Amino acid sequence: MIKIKNLSFKYNKNLVLKDISLEIDKHDFIGIIGPNGAGKSTLMKCLSGFLKIDKGEILIENKIIGKHDKIELAKRIAVVVQQPYFEFDFSVKDIVLMGKFPYLKFWQNFRSSDQNATMTILKELELSHLANRRLSELSGGEFQLVMIARALNQNTEILLLDEPAAHLDVHHQIKIFSILKKLNIAQKRTIISVSHNINLAAEFCDKILIMSKGEIADFGKVHKVIDEKKLSKIYQVPIKVMNNPFTNKPNIVYNYYNNENKEN
Repeated sequence: MIKIKNLSFKYNKNLVLKDISLEIDKHDFIGIIGPNGAGKSTLMKCLSGFLKIDKGEILIENKIIGKHDKIELAKRIAVVVQQPYFEFDFSVKDIVLMGKFPYLKFWQNFRSSDQNATMTILKELELSHLANRRLSELSGGEFQLVMIARALNQNTEILLLDEPAAHLDVHHQIKIFSILKKLNIAQKRTIISVSHNINLAAEFCDKILIMSKGEIADFGKVHKVIDEKKLSKIYQVPIKVMNNPFTNKPNIVYNYYNNENKEN
């Protein structure tokens, strides 16, 4: 589905991504983890076509991403970014309905099927009561859920999400990732999600990509990649891996006090 070949990217003269090569198969559900400044969000912006890469190439089904028409790309990839900006104070329903925009013909209005799909998504994400609320009236968590709803309404093969669970309580974190997992399994969507919550990524994703200092530190199946020594070194905090008693998935705990004593 996606091939990254020798990708490098600079902000001014600062090299943020360093010679990254990666293949993402169709129907993968990949979690990207790593410390702040590791290059996770920059990689996602390159994958979405938002940033023009300095070196290397990204291919979507063997076609260089820059050669995809913008509308064509919007039918293939939906993106949830951190802190999106809107010039106008749209209603929640209007924002989520915008997910259907790539499928409209020139000057065509939204169809009744688009309206129905929008209301279905709002109901599934427990946002129906906010349909007529303005963006300026939403909490941070509500705003995040609306952005996710819009991406889901775009109905693409590939979903790119940068911290989709940010600002959300535990219930909604689990709900969002459960919906993503359902889409991944039932509808064969390819999903790539950045997450600072390692345990959430380990619970729902099939593969984990660990980034550190602009490079790939590890990539593979969850049980292989969630490794105590490697994560302790990357995050610079003592980490212990143990299985979740409910799901048997690897979860991490960390010894904050031990790390603090070492620094003191």
